[in-house]
Amino acid sequence: MIRAVTFDYWNTLIAETSEPFERRRTMWTEILAEAGHEASEEALATAFKAGWEHFQQRWKANVQSTVAHVADHAVSSLPFEVGATVRAALADAYWEASRQTPRTLQPGVGELLGALGERGIAVGVICDVGIVPSTQLRSWLDELGVHPLIGHYSFSDEVGVYKPDRRIFQDALDGLGVASATDAAHVGDLKRTDIVGARSMGMTTVRYTGARKDDEEGEEADHVVDDLLDVLTLVGDGGR
Repeated sequence: MIRAVTFDYWNTLIAETSEPFERRRTMWTEILAEAGHEASEEALATAFKAGWEHFQQRWKANVQSTVAHVADHAVSSLPFEVGATVRAALADAYWEASRQTPRTLQPGVGELLGALGERGIAVGVICDVGIVPSTQLRSWLDELGVHPLIGHYSFSDEVGVYKPDRRIFQDALDGLGVASATDAAHVGDLKRTDIVGARSMGMTTVRYTGARKDDEEGEEADHVVDDLLDVLTLVGDGGR
């Protein structure tokens, strides 16, 4: 019997978008121009790619990153040197571009979380934090009206490890009061982090493909769905 369901954040509960990149490019162009630097779109794209790859390397090595780490690496990848004041302004803009971007729920999230609660099934979030800190991630869920439906959050910047490390999954189970991992399911979009990590705990695994197709080789989930509401069929009546 499934008594709790945990969810990944990006591309599971919340849709990702390229809008922060566009905002970031505009903001950096303006800051650099004011400082007397002309940066081509190609140079900015290369810098942003370098920052993201830096995060990816640390993420896969289970080494925590912050927006400051990523932004600093991106600034260092520009084809010219900038002073400390400009560097700080670029770092602030890197974060602001993400913070200012409106976010949307994946289709069916509100209905799904509400229905799980009605069935007495606890709901948690297990999220690898990259550029956006957990304080903002919580805020977006609050603004979108689903924060009250979530019983516990396990964010990597608070727990100290990324998925698939068992400790972040255990933190979620403990927070939801679930004694046995076999009584819980985890829903996420990535095989390497979501499926491997949840399966190592003994949780039922569900891969959601409605937002992103994970074509990497790896363990497949117990269930693959492209509609989040299909999760209701998989978990049954739960604790009701």
